[in-house]
Amino acid sequence: MNKLVVLWKTDSIIDIEELLVPYVFASKKNKWWDEVSVIIWGASQKLVSENKNIQAYIKQMLDKGIHVHACKKCADDLCVSDRLSKIGVDVLYTGVLLTEFLQSDAKVLTI
Repeated sequence: MNKLVVLWKTDSIIDIEELLVPYVFASKKNKWWDEVSVIIWGASQKLVSENKNIQAYIKQMLDKGIHVHACKKCADDLCVSDRLSKIGVDVLYTGVLLTEFLQSDAKVLTI
């Protein structure tokens, strides 16, 4: 299976709106990848938990069948686990998940 995993760690609105979101949506729409997953990690979690526009992008990703995860350790440290869960993000310990992706044939893009 042709998998893309986007490791999203930036809290730069420009990078999110000009690279991450358009590429993830285009990847799914144009079927460039069989499966698209996003892992929200670090500083991006705080932004996602506070920014309604970014939350709307997350909901659209989920509606399009894009898997969206967040690192539970980071989310707990930043006190945003509940807010991320409420918008549909799968909050879990992602170390093993990321390692599995890296050890597989999945392509991992870090933004």
